[in-house]
Amino acid sequence: MPNEILTTVYSQHTVYLQRIGATQGNAVIPYLELIEADVQRIFNRYRDRAKTAANQVAIQKAINEAARGHLQSYINELKKSNREIGTNEAEFAADTLNKIVINNDFESIVPSAAQVNAVAIAAPIQLSESSYTTYNTMMSNYWRKWTDEIDALVQNGFVNGQNINEIANNVFSQMRLEKSTTSKNTLSRARRSAKSVAITGTNHYANTARINFVDKNDNILKGYRLIAVVDSRTSQKCRALDQKFIAKDSSRLSSLTPPLHINCRTALVYEVDERYSLDDKDTKRASSFEVDGKRDPKPVSSEGIYYEKMKSLKAADQDNILGPSLGRAFRKMDNPTEFANATIDSLGNPLTIAEMKRKITNSAQYCVNNLAASGCH
Repeated sequence: MPNEILTTVYSQHTVYLQRIGATQGNAVIPYLELIEADVQRIFNRYRDRAKTAANQVAIQKAINEAARGHLQSYINELKKSNREIGTNEAEFAADTLNKIVINNDFESIVPSAAQVNAVAIAAPIQLSESSYTTYNTMMSNYWRKWTDEIDALVQNGFVNGQNINEIANNVFSQMRLEKSTTSKNTLSRARRSAKSVAITGTNHYANTARINFVDKNDNILKGYRLIAVVDSRTSQKCRALDQKFIAKDSSRLSSLTPPLHINCRTALVYEVDERYSLDDKDTKRASSFEVDGKRDPKPVSSEGIYYEKMKSLKAADQDNILGPSLGRAFRKMDNPTEFANATIDSLGNPLTIAEMKRKITNSAQYCVNNLAASGCH
């Protein structure tokens, strides 16, 4: 049985961590504004000079150094904040469990900041079904990518511009940081990218801190349960894995530890050993499905999986989440647990409609062939 009180606590705590991640992402804005100002300042120094190879090299070098320096400064601050999150997460776990476990002989151990940080640095981060990275690589890739993009933009400006003044205007018009969330300008895209990196890094540190906490308390904790966010933006993979139990010594733990993709909001929560009793009164989790095109935030029971909550929605709202084809399959199957299992493979990766059909057909044929021995129904 899931520990419903922990589902309640961590579904609320996850919302808090999401806000921290978004705030950390927005913290890049002052650094991007400094890049913007430096680009103007550097070009202004050369506006009345001729377009020569020497001036191009000097301008590109100055802009590259400015952009790299500001982006590295942002990443250093982000990494510092993530380390603090990891430390706080371990302390939060101890405080939470000590409050809700009724037994007097329960006592948890808090891992040190250095131990939490070591696990976070070593643990892989899943970017997609077949793509993994490390925390430090993800962070360095951010400042490298956007330094290179700015450098390429400046270089392209020299290819197409007739003079320094024209080059400066063209570069700045394509680089400018804008408030629009859909702007294709370089610094606007760098801002959106920073938010994704910050949210992913925050979730990574929080969940690896929980793994380190279990390692230190393996006599009282038997594993983890995956908790997805109950809203219309949750990915197919996270919807299907909601409330899945993972033993602490499972070989699948690494591949099922959130983040399970970029911008992942799914969390690991603890599964307490049956020897200990929990105070499970007043257990709710947040939900925020889109109903008739508008968010409908409200608390729902901590018991049950994502698709059980979604079953109460109208067909049109279900289709808005799943798409028409999966929506029809969901209603036809009429079993949230079976549908969740049908939408992912054995590694937890999402399946297409065609792959789902093959999985269901093969499973049914297996049951027919082994009915007497296996007890399939």
